[in-house]
Amino acid sequence: MILNNLNNLGEIANAKSLAYNNFEIVIPQEFKRKFSELLHEKSSDKIVFQNFTATVTTSKGLKIIFPNQWFYLASFFFDFLNSILHYKSIVNEFQISSETIKQLRGNEIPDNLNLLIEGKFGEIEDRVYFKNFLTDYDWWFGSKTIDRGDFFVSPVLKQSNVVNETSSYIATIAYHLSLSYELCNLLSVPLNEGIDAPAKSNIIYYGAPGTGKSFKVNEILKDRKGFYERVTFHPEYDNTSFVGGYKPISKDGEIKYEFVPQVFINIYIKAWLDSHNQYFLAIEEINRGNCAEIFGDIFQLLDRNSNYDVAPSSELYQYLIKELGAEHEGIIYGLKLPPNLSLLATMNTSDQSLFPMDSAFKRRWDWEYIPICYDDLPENESFEYKVKIDETTYFKWIDFIKNVNAVIKTNQNLGMDKCIGNYFIKSDSKEITLNEFINKAVFYLWNDVFKDEDSSDSIFEKGTTYEDFFPTNTNGKQEIIKILKAVNIEPTII
Repeated sequence: MILNNLNNLGEIANAKSLAYNNFEIVIPQEFKRKFSELLHEKSSDKIVFQNFTATVTTSKGLKIIFPNQWFYLASFFFDFLNSILHYKSIVNEFQISSETIKQLRGNEIPDNLNLLIEGKFGEIEDRVYFKNFLTDYDWWFGSKTIDRGDFFVSPVLKQSNVVNETSSYIATIAYHLSLSYELCNLLSVPLNEGIDAPAKSNIIYYGAPGTGKSFKVNEILKDRKGFYERVTFHPEYDNTSFVGGYKPISKDGEIKYEFVPQVFINIYIKAWLDSHNQYFLAIEEINRGNCAEIFGDIFQLLDRNSNYDVAPSSELYQYLIKELGAEHEGIIYGLKLPPNLSLLATMNTSDQSLFPMDSAFKRRWDWEYIPICYDDLPENESFEYKVKIDETTYFKWIDFIKNVNAVIKTNQNLGMDKCIGNYFIKSDSKEITLNEFINKAVFYLWNDVFKDEDSSDSIFEKGTTYEDFFPTNTNGKQEIIKILKAVNIEPTII
């Protein structure tokens, strides 16, 4: 098959147009830049973007003002227009004259053209499609004959369900988008029809190391490029790093101080300016930073059940007025979290150097425990992991973490927080080398779990030091066999 079914593609675009609920959108900055460059390259039209509208000035100085929704509508026609332009290129290849094109509409294909079509297309279906394109305009929703440069306008307007007046520029936008998959993707991927956030607005995913807390967040953020900010807390992280503050800026050879926004304010502004899309602020290792210092007054905003507003600093207030406008809901009475902004955080419960979280901060979050999974499930890739002792001997990673965690959990000095999660060691090949196992799993167990435990409560023999595992290919093997015996695992010999 060389050709696509234009009728099917047009119906698909029509279905998307009918399902689209016409919500207002803010066009991504990257799209604005790339579309402006493409328009400049392909035509003499010029475009200026506003928040919710755009203005095109034609080569004759005429202005067309249209809403951002047109870009989104136009993106539905990417496949349809690429296919229809492919048909047109074959018409040009056959050098069919304008007069012949007009005569073909609604009539039979002459013998000489039939020979060309049969020579071009080996598949019968391709021949039928191409003949329909030449003779049956209803099949591809056309109106103007295909010899005209704007023949694609009518089918786009008809299938997008808009009035054929200045809205015909949707077809022009659709044409430009059809030249760039990257451009079209900027609209079709990140813009969500409706808000599909997690049921909770502030969530902390917590559990033992390696259980997949960050993976859980990654799955939520997947395919949402441009709609989230991500940050990792650490002991030196502070309120200025999180919210923003005055910093020296070099301009025209002079040093000036300006308010520089950071991750929280960046996503705060994005969410308020685009209420029809869901935004996320992801915080990795939230308990490795001093949350009281980092959040400051804005921790009050986390209480979604109140109408609590926070008065910003004067420099932040001026910055938000410039970005949002003095009458905007996000600043008029003070700071207020937009309803379409969710905060996602991860917390490793076994970390030892943690800042305490007070109860007022904790109660403003919903908590979701990520358990260790020992079951053979499709989503549990770790079930297939093997730890290679040498070329002929291995043991299953899932058996090891299950048995060693059983020892840890029964020790009152340790408990669940010290257990090893499924992806404490991540392996794309599903094989874990002896060197990886000793340097990651064994080191953690010796240094952070059993180091101060009596030998009767440990998986290590009395007097064992971490250095005893080196070199790994000799001493390491012997020590690993001892550990496996202590946790009742028999290695498998191939």
